[in-house]
Amino acid sequence: MAQFLNREDVEALRAYVIGPDSGFANKAESTVLLHITHSNLKAKFMEIRLDMHSTIESIKVKLSFHCGTSPAAMLLSLLDESGAAVATLWEDHRKLGFYSPRDGCTLHITDTDPGSASAGGWLEDTSLVEKYRMSDEDYNRREKTYRKWKAEQLAKDPSWTLEKEMAARRGQPYTPPAPKVDDPDHMADMAAGMQPGQRCSVDP
Repeated sequence: MAQFLNREDVEALRAYVIGPDSGFANKAESTVLLHITHSNLKAKFMEIRLDMHSTIESIKVKLSFHCGTSPAAMLLSLLDESGAAVATLWEDHRKLGFYSPRDGCTLHITDTDPGSASAGGWLEDTSLVEKYRMSDEDYNRREKTYRKWKAEQLAKDPSWTLEKEMAARRGQPYTPPAPKVDDPDHMADMAAGMQPGQRCSVDP
């Protein structure tokens, strides 16, 4: 059965939403908090503060710093809290307040430039960015590389390891790790006396 909020509950909810810890605190009367979405981006910019007296043109300039789309390539649409279209902001000279946006509404940016920096995921998908890769030949031609330094240390001391080097630099005695056990029958006599489901103690 549906339950409706009484007036006291509504006022308490309103006080919580516009409380000092929310983005609604210290907000000028002409300021509206709008979410921003973009046709080419997965990211959603929450509660961007915009002034009702700002022109659509100036808002496009501000939003270009958030999404990378040129103001000239932006088509702005105002959506209500449910995502339904309210208006298309065609005229750049109009003030934002002309379209009567409310806190919690969304400005959706449609990027009309097919060559935009945001197209094809270039601003979000790092796998599309070509990484610099150096060949072994180019690396070996370099001077003072870790690979050459390591070879020099091993030539002086065949037992050299980086851990041993760091211990020496700290002035601490180096204790080599226990040798790796590759014998598949290692401690088989102890394992033979154990059964699945038995309790055990592990240390450390």
